[in-house]
Amino acid sequence: MYDKYWNPDPEILFCHEIPSFFDDKEHISVIVTNYNYENYIIECLESISNQTYNNLSLIIVDDNSDRFESIEIISDWMNKNKHRFISMKFLKNSMNQGPSASRNTAIMHSLSEIIFIIDADNTIMRTAISKLYNCLNRTNAQGVYCQIAKFGDQNQIGSADLWDPTEMFHKNYVDVMAMIKKSAWSQVGGFSHIEDGWEDYDFWLKFIDNNIDMVFLPEILCRYRVHESSRTATEAYKHHDDLAIIMRYRHPEQPKTKE
Repeated sequence: MYDKYWNPDPEILFCHEIPSFFDDKEHISVIVTNYNYENYIIECLESISNQTYNNLSLIIVDDNSDRFESIEIISDWMNKNKHRFISMKFLKNSMNQGPSASRNTAIMHSLSEIIFIIDADNTIMRTAISKLYNCLNRTNAQGVYCQIAKFGDQNQIGSADLWDPTEMFHKNYVDVMAMIKKSAWSQVGGFSHIEDGWEDYDFWLKFIDNNIDMVFLPEILCRYRVHESSRTATEAYKHHDDLAIIMRYRHPEQPKTKE
């Protein structure tokens, strides 16, 4: 429905649940996608576990990592930290599917209406989930994002700004580290697979196509790791011009300029 037609059901490597909490409207699912990020993922998971917000579920999808260390490290961490979360699931794709299919798989296995998305090489500040959730509750938006700080090979502030469909049509300044409603994800058909990257940009443009609003929380709450093995560095940068054409083809209706 949402992605590659050859997307098989994932293998469930770990599952721990406290069913009595699933009806809690303030229950939030954090989804993490991993592919050979065994050197980074524990830092990511620790930042999630250390959140000031309590009612969290955690869903990790490994996109068929070809280094066993990823599976072993994640499984060990989840077993040690299972009592921190309402629910924990560790899923493994039987073949490499890419980030879009992995995110869709995680969201389909989530049991909450509110979702927070993060890749395994990134981290979040201790109050990120709480502040994003409070902001979402104060608005009628279907999602909220914040400013990011880049670290690793770069050290600088991100380029996030107010949600403006006209500006978003020209360039993406909203990272995939965001909190959204599962109903909005379903309305746009989930993440779409794009061979060389920009799935997150395509996802936000689908929000615009469907008149779904996002809100910007102007506070640095998420940390984006810049490194040479990231997909942005290895694929999207090389195929920038081709991807720009794909975006215009997939989203031909430019929003009207605000007067």
